[in-house]
Amino acid sequence: MTRYLDLSPLTAALEGAARSHAEARRREAQRDLSRLELAMLLRRFGLEQRALSDAVAKDDAAGISAIEAGTLRAKVRAELGLLTRLARRRDPRYDINRHIAVMRLARWLKGGRSWHLHETEPGSGRSKNRRFRRTVARQSDGRPRRKFQRPALF
Repeated sequence: MTRYLDLSPLTAALEGAARSHAEARRREAQRDLSRLELAMLLRRFGLEQRALSDAVAKDDAAGISAIEAGTLRAKVRAELGLLTRLARRRDPRYDINRHIAVMRLARWLKGGRSWHLHETEPGSGRSKNRRFRRTVARQSDGRPRRKFQRPALF
């Protein structure tokens, strides 16, 4: 008599372990990329290497000296102003990804928010656009009124 071993619990456990391991590696790689992004932005705005490495390692803008932080905030504010003007003019040099990164850096410099955290309210594009929509051209139900003309009969 031969006995058959049921391997399904073992394969299910191995598949679960492989998925959790892959997810852990993905999160770790994302953290590393996020740290590199922060370091690149801080270096781009002229932060010294020593202060940069401390701020990136601790993920805290409070470690930056007051003089450097003030200079950095002024540069970031000027960059945000430039990007806003480029966006309003629909200039071809405008880069939305750069604008998002600089806005995240400005929020991080204010303090109280980790660089690695994503937006708390993900929402859809429609819900985000609703914040910036002009209400003057809209009726109370949110749709513009259109008058269709009937085709003339001969």
